[in-house]
Amino acid sequence: MFGIGSGELIILALVVLIAVGPKRLPEFMKTAGKVLREVRKATTELRKQSGIDEVMRDDPAGLRSLQRELNRAPAPRRTQRLSAEDLARESPEEGVDLAHARQMAERAAAAEALSDATSSSAPVPSDALSSSEPRSSEDEEPT
Repeated sequence: MFGIGSGELIILALVVLIAVGPKRLPEFMKTAGKVLREVRKATTELRKQSGIDEVMRDDPAGLRSLQRELNRAPAPRRTQRLSAEDLARESPEEGVDLAHARQMAERAAAAEALSDATSSSAPVPSDALSSSEPRSSEDEEPT
């Protein structure tokens, strides 16, 4: 009923009981029933006048067949085996956070070595060049 659970419905009923009071509650429920009946009648009349029911029954765009195709069960998935290297990368022995921290420290050390090498005009170590971090404009040698 409108996506309302039983617990929520009980709380709503208690709030209405407190707000309206037990003496006027039957009269309030009668009025609410009349309002709901009028709203249903108005929506039914509007649907008849607009012809939306006939359009939905005819289904000119083929929406129902499309919906059936979407609701069909998908083909079963095949499980994929990971290589030993992939498994080690997915769950390192020291834990994911420590492995990430180690990688970041290695990258920072490589960047520092690269900046030291460029500032002293010494040859750059090859392991510093293989760092996966992009070089910034500060790291470039002056021309």
